[in-house]
Formats: sequence, C-alpha cells, structure tokens
Amino acid sequence: MILPDLERREDPLLQDLQLPQGLRPGSRILVAMSGGLDSSMCAALLHRAGFEVVGVSMNLFPKGPGTVGGSCCTLEDFQGARKLAHEIGFPHFILDLEKEFDAQVIQTFAQAYVHGLTPSPCILCNQYLKFDLLMSHAREIGASHLATGHYARILHDAGPFRLHRSKDLRKDQSYFLFGLDQARLGSLLFPLGALSKDEVRRRAGLLELAVASKPESQDICFVPPEGYASFLEARGVVPKAGLPGPIRHRDGRILGTHRGHWNFTVGQRRGIGVAFQSPLYVIEIDAVSNTVWVGESSHLLCRGLVAGNTSWISGTPPAPAPFRCQAKVRSTASLVAVEASAVGDRLTLAFDDPQPAVAPGQAVVLYQGDEVLGGAWIEKGLPPSP
Repeated sequence: MILPDLERREDPLLQDLQLPQGLRPGSRILVAMSGGLDSSMCAALLHRAGFEVVGVSMNLFPKGPGTVGGSCCTLEDFQGARKLAHEIGFPHFILDLEKEFDAQVIQTFAQAYVHGLTPSPCILCNQYLKFDLLMSHAREIGASHLATGHYARILHDAGPFRLHRSKDLRKDQSYFLFGLDQARLGSLLFPLGALSKDEVRRRAGLLELAVASKPESQDICFVPPEGYASFLEARGVVPKAGLPGPIRHRDGRILGTHRGHWNFTVGQRRGIGVAFQSPLYVIEIDAVSNTVWVGESSHLLCRGLVAGNTSWISGTPPAPAPFRCQAKVRSTASLVAVEASAVGDRLTLAFDDPQPAVAPGQAVVLYQGDEVLGGAWIEKGLPPSP
C-alpha cells in the first residue's frame, strides 16, 4: 500500500526518517538485511512509508553443522530476515558472496596481521561488498537506491553529496564509511541516521517485531569466540606451533620471547607475557624481524601520522593545504584537532596534542564538525620530537 504524502508526514513511526527530497513512494529500494534490529527496521519503515522494498541478505561464510560462525549473519539471522519480510509482505533473497568476502575481506584481514598491521575488516566489507556488489545488484533489479541500517546521514543541497555523523553519536558509524564517493552517496539511503538507537528499538516494539529485543553484535562477524589468532592458525596463515621472537624494550633490552608477532597489536597492555617494574604496552610490531617492541605509556604517544590511499568524499581535498580539521585514528577514539596536508593519495597529520596507540593498518578519518571529509590508511605514527 502506498501512503499519501500527508498520511506519511503524520505517521509518528515515520518521523525523522532520512530520505532525499524527490524520492517518491512506490520507488523500488533494495535493503541490505543482516537480520539485526537496524536493518530490519530500515526495511520495515521503508515499506510502511510506501516504497517497494526488496530485502537481501549477504551469505559471507559457510553455514550449517561443523562450520565456525561469527556474531552476525548467521543462518538464524537470515531465517529471521526472511520471516520478517514474509510477515510484512515484501520479497527477500540471499546473495552468495562467500568467494568475494574471502578474497576482499578475510584474506586482507589475515595478511594484515602477518605483516604486523592492525586491520579494520568492517571498512573493507562496507566498501567492496555492501557498496559495490550490492549496489550493482540494486541496479540489476531496477532499484533506484540501496538502503542500509547504518547510523550516518547523507545530506544534499545544490552542491555535492555530504556525509555526516548520525544524530546518535554513541552509535555513529560514519568512521567506517569514509571510502564512499559521490556516485555511491547518490544511490544510498541511511534512513535511521537521524534516529537514536533507543528510538529505533522503541518503534520496533510498537510494530511488535521480534528484533525489538534482539541484542547487538559487537565482534568481527567471522572471528570465533576464541579470538583472531586461532582463526589465523585454523586457516593456515600462521603456524600453529608459533614463530618465537624477541620482546624488546624501547631501550633495546630483550625482556622475553613471544610465539608470533601476530598475537599483538599496537597499544596492547594485557597478555604481553613479561614482568616489568611498570606497566608495559606494545608500541611497535616489526614483522620482518618478528620483534615485538614494548615501552611505557609515554612511548605510545605520537605527534602525528602518515597515511596512504586517501579517499575524499567530495572527490578532492580541502584547499588550501595544510588545512585544519578533526580526526579519529580508530573507530572508538574521540575527535582530536589536527593540521592536515594532502599530496596525491598521501596524507600527513600533525596532532595539536600527542595521541596514543596510532596503529598502522587502521584508518584515520577526517571531520569538519559533523561532516566527514575523507580518510586514509595509517602507515606509521610519528613519535614526539626528541
């Protein structure tokens, strides 16, 4: 049923949905459905607003007895998504992307640890699967847009499309979306971006959806409960017997031995395995020499960083360079003031105040207030000047 405009505006369950002007009821929209609360509500609310919803779930790894599942995208999740689609009244299908997920996300994740990096697989999954492959399937079925349950906002007036943080900053996911460009933003919908998580859950309860009480998944979807090191061993990426190497203090002293540098990440404090007169942190991982470098908390501080493979939401960096903005050096970090210089796809940042645990392999994302400017992949942190 297509709701008249007036009825849509007065429906309390549809208030504050983030939809572009000009998107008319009846338009076909492909909705990515993991089976969780947010994607389910995205589909349910779009259908209620009168759009022709088609639900799709991505099968990313083997399902069934004897397989190792993660914290989301399970067989049970897919069954829940299909049941919801059937009850509400829109089609749902499952897209098999096991090979693509393995090649683009899992192998990249594994090789990052082998090379001493700290990967961010959710960014890769968004970029290569959700916003490339799913977008392609949206076009194939004649959908005008692809919608997801991400907490972020797409704004558009007379100029280019802009990506902003969500209204609920506790759940904001814009950090993971810095690789979006103008073409993708023009075909994407984030309907929940102006809602809080609590409000989304409340509306799910009013609709009497089973997902209203479903807990959130926080872990990497393909890593088993025993952790990523066991996952790497099971895939044969690293030897099960380990590869012993030295744990060196910043001053050069050997404090102990580890069984593989891939068991460590920059900033790690617990589980280092050596005793010392003060708390120790992993400050660097040298994969070539299989050395884990440790030091005190002050040794974690960086005055800046160098990053590569930069992406800009608008297509070009702000001018003139250098420019002032804010940055997040990991998904859980706070925004900090920086001076940024961009040359080609290279990005150099100078922090106003030294920042801890800048981990190569993670993304740094730049903001101007709530607006995402772009981001890059961290190659190294710059230690404080002597």
